[in-house]
Amino acid sequence: MDDLPGTGGARNGRNGHARHQIAAFDARDRGGSAGPRIGAVLPGGGARGAYEAGALSVLAPALQARGERISIACGTSVGAINAAFLASTAHLPLDEQIALALDTWRGMRKHDVIRSVIGPSLVKTGLRLAGELLDVPGVRVAGLMDPSPLAASLERWIDWDALRHNVDSRRFDALCVVATALSGGGAVGFVHTAGRVPTSRAADDLRYVGVDRLLPDHVRASAAIPLLFPPVEVTEPAEAADAYIDGGVRLNAPIAPTLALGADRVIVIGFEPFAARAPVPGPLRAPRMSDVGANVLSGLLVDQVADDLHRLAAINAFMVEGSGLGVANQAARTERLARGKPAYRRIPYVLVAPEKRGRIAELADQVFEERYSGLKGWRHPDLPVVSRLLGGGRSRSRGELLSFLLFDERFVELLIAEGAKDAERWLDRHPHVWCSDAPHDLMDHHGGAADARERATLDEWRSLRRR
Repeated sequence: MDDLPGTGGARNGRNGHARHQIAAFDARDRGGSAGPRIGAVLPGGGARGAYEAGALSVLAPALQARGERISIACGTSVGAINAAFLASTAHLPLDEQIALALDTWRGMRKHDVIRSVIGPSLVKTGLRLAGELLDVPGVRVAGLMDPSPLAASLERWIDWDALRHNVDSRRFDALCVVATALSGGGAVGFVHTAGRVPTSRAADDLRYVGVDRLLPDHVRASAAIPLLFPPVEVTEPAEAADAYIDGGVRLNAPIAPTLALGADRVIVIGFEPFAARAPVPGPLRAPRMSDVGANVLSGLLVDQVADDLHRLAAINAFMVEGSGLGVANQAARTERLARGKPAYRRIPYVLVAPEKRGRIAELADQVFEERYSGLKGWRHPDLPVVSRLLGGGRSRSRGELLSFLLFDERFVELLIAEGAKDAERWLDRHPHVWCSDAPHDLMDHHGGAADARERATLDEWRSLRRR
């Protein structure tokens, strides 16, 4: 990757600037966050992470205007990269944070994340696949792609020394990245905080592990997409030593750990509308590999987010103090106390996602057709070959899968603009930024059966609150 614009070129220049800014911070304040603690929930999605950067570039100034800032970040996969970036730049003035984040994303290319599919590695992978099928001793395929460039790229993108100092000095309250341990199959949240590490509970299917410093290996483990990328060995801390794969397998929307780390308000960014998905009838045809893959990824990376938000809606509406449902409140409080947990609390939120389902896949297909179809694809043959393997032909399913790997400057720019536009749309609807009446924000405003169900639920909840 080229040197990032506006950062002084090489990594040493960045670190020198960071140390100067950190020293200035040390002289000003070491008291941690003032006001409500705001957490960012950043799910995984490969190249779609540019959408998160675009959304935050609009939301962060709106928060600053209120005297607020993000001080907790929980991420999975590419969300873990963005979360680590937030913590590593927390000492910088906001305009510098935003410029650096956008410049970093605009400079990303596929070769910064994975090696070329076409070439010697393709032959090597093919031989390993054959060895796997024939059960040749010692010959195995850990992943279909080689993400080894990501390790060096993370060293350029993130100032790990600044990250550690920002957390240890409480400039940034807490950082959590989620990965999935292969030995037990459970989600593990690697937590870097100067405060308290949340207590792990068997019923939560999430184990919290405190770290003295967050390492690139923790982030790479969170981003190890199963089958595509090999598992990542994590050796620190010793109690969590294991091979890990993408955290999205178990927990792609880390809302729960964000709240467990003390967030009073949350920003949740998604890549599809948060409303319940309405069934879309389509012509009966033989399914392609892209159809299967798109549905698997949707279940892992999209449905989890919507499910967690609908649970948050129910808690805000029924189970917190001040909702007007005294009996329900008391029952919820009694049940929580009996389980050794604190009473539910109302959580104001910001939800940013595309207005139209499939919008990001549509953009990916558009960019692919413009830049990689036909003879144009010979300049960068990897993506045309992957497209052909996925079944060829323009389709939403193909676009869904390509959008994870399309580290292309045109696509990244469109995603940044799309994220910013959707964040502006939220602020237009919520001029005071925050909301806590989740049902009206989780509705599909384009009609259909799902919309009718959401409206009926909303009417019932509001009727109960008036009694």
